[in-house]
Amino acid sequence: MESNNNVMKATWDRYSDFYTRSNIALPKVNLDQFLPSFICPGQFYYYVVGFYDRQIKYMDPSVVEILGLEPESATAEKILDRIHPDDINYVTQTESASLKFMFDKVGRDSVRSYYKTTYCLRLKVADGGYELFHNQSILLSNDDTGRITQVLHIHTNVSHITTVNNYMPSLVGIKGEKKVWPININRESENHALNLQFSKRETEIIKLIALGYKSEEIADSLFISVHTVHTHRKNITRKSGVKTSSELISLCVKDGLI
Repeated sequence: MESNNNVMKATWDRYSDFYTRSNIALPKVNLDQFLPSFICPGQFYYYVVGFYDRQIKYMDPSVVEILGLEPESATAEKILDRIHPDDINYVTQTESASLKFMFDKVGRDSVRSYYKTTYCLRLKVADGGYELFHNQSILLSNDDTGRITQVLHIHTNVSHITTVNNYMPSLVGIKGEKKVWPININRESENHALNLQFSKRETEIIKLIALGYKSEEIADSLFISVHTVHTHRKNITRKSGVKTSSELISLCVKDGLI
């Protein structure tokens, strides 16, 4: 069998007209101009979330071309709204499991800038369709008590490579750490996700929905407007990833919420 070396050289020889025959000094190259496009295998954008107020502190301008969001007005909520309804529970379980693993197994002092969480998810892009993205997230800073203050997220469109999500999130060591830990989640169960997502008010509304209350009756019972009820119900649907009230009730029963 011909060696890889000879096969590659034969390819170069076949297209020798494309390569220089002169030994010239290499020009100075500004790697910052194109290195990120080599590191990320597709279109990407990145953003920084501050967890004191859970607001985006910086948004890459590329988000407008990829997701159709204006960087100046992009919020964490708008990014979350782009997640495919069938992936939202997977994402929340992954985020929860990765944080638990990092703080329980790795330790607060070793987490920042040494480990990143990686997984794939579907996001709605600028043309309204869903495409597969690879998420990388890393803690940028902690406060004096070790609590998370800022996190960097990089979303890379990998749909030109594959459209199939392997649902295998991992915690990857960087800066010399060569370890990769698989993050174990149970995609057949919605446990560990719902209780972490719903606010106190949303939980109250879910319980009333389970009792058969309509939006107008919920508004009267909680002394809020029907518009506010509709807003809460929209947020509940987005967070749970379900399409009907019966599906929502079934998930909440499994989770012990109602």
